[in-house]
Amino acid sequence: MRFLPGDLVNGVSRRLSSSALAPVWYRLNAQAFSMSQPRRLVLASDARHYTAHQKFAPILRHAPLLARRFGIVIETMSLEDLSAAGPGALDGAAALGLMLDFDASAHDIGVLLEDVVAPIRARGAKIILFDGDDDLGVLWGDALAAADICVKKHAYRDRAAYGRETIGKSNLTDHVARTYGQSFKGDMIPRSGGLPAADAAKIRVGWNIALDDKIAALSRRLPRPDHDRKDIDILCRASVADAVWTFPMRDAAVRRAETLADDFRVHAPTDRVSQAAYTGELQRSRISLSPFGYGEICWRDFESILAGALLVKPSMEHVETAPDLFVPGETYVPVAWDYSDLAEVAARYLDDEPLRRRIAEQARGRLLAALSGEWFVERFEETVVRPLLRAGSGVSSVLHPPAPAASGVSTRRDCAEPSTQ
Repeated sequence: MRFLPGDLVNGVSRRLSSSALAPVWYRLNAQAFSMSQPRRLVLASDARHYTAHQKFAPILRHAPLLARRFGIVIETMSLEDLSAAGPGALDGAAALGLMLDFDASAHDIGVLLEDVVAPIRARGAKIILFDGDDDLGVLWGDALAAADICVKKHAYRDRAAYGRETIGKSNLTDHVARTYGQSFKGDMIPRSGGLPAADAAKIRVGWNIALDDKIAALSRRLPRPDHDRKDIDILCRASVADAVWTFPMRDAAVRRAETLADDFRVHAPTDRVSQAAYTGELQRSRISLSPFGYGEICWRDFESILAGALLVKPSMEHVETAPDLFVPGETYVPVAWDYSDLAEVAARYLDDEPLRRRIAEQARGRLLAALSGEWFVERFEETVVRPLLRAGSGVSSVLHPPAPAASGVSTRRDCAEPSTQ
């Protein structure tokens, strides 16, 4: 029997997974490869904030692989439809994955938890709170209390930090308030934190925005970096309007980079350019300086890595994330949060081109590996399936032995390197 090439199969899978035929495609995969009746995982959100909703992107992108490996069928619905339909919409579902936006109505969420979540959990379904926010915090404490697990992009390495209250929504708003005197008294979220230890223990680090559709697409499009053609020593395109609360952190990076212009070729513009022009700048850069924003991690980190620039950013030692591309001296280089050591760090790595290239290439290799279907399936098992199994009944038969891949059909990479590399 002859089989189609793996890259063609994966391409067809991506297209079907994003089409109206997706539910049928997921169920066919689950029935073909699992040993029992497929189990429903319903993902519910309102999809108003694109970057937050991208938390679901790799689940949908690799849904056929999840179906084959675990017999899970992925379904999606809006929170509005879920609230209107009630718990009956989840009859027979093994688990409900909730995504709640930071600016959602507290009243509406309370009603959802009482009228939908509580009844289905009483019937044995598991509740997964997916947190798509940019920062480390957890905003909806009541939802976390009602959930079995919470899957975040990144989390405090020390979970005890969730018990501390912060000014504003996160540790970064707290930092800006205490360091630069920014007031959050009139903000939508003037204070947060103070989670009970039992709820903080539910937090699992799933996968970060390295797996967003934008980064996956860029990984297929960008050629291997040409380090010999890089003519910008330090790129810092991070300017924001001074009315934005992140301005003090961003401006500190831009201003410090500008002070190095006498010794290095620095590009720290304040204008806006097209995505193509920005990517071109990254491809020409040896170092990409990436300050914090609404959260510690941003697309710039991974765009820089794919372009072959050495990622330099404020220390990430307090953060747990996956894929972890923030290993000092291996995949990125940390600097002080006030950038006081930027000149020293820049000089070291710009004077040692082999070292700079080695770290940049290690980061790129690890990022490309994490964009594979195999990496995600293993991560999903570790951070979603196994914790739910430990949480008790309801999904006790979800975990199946891996189905062997058919000869000639690749399940290892859905985001393979371009053939030009």
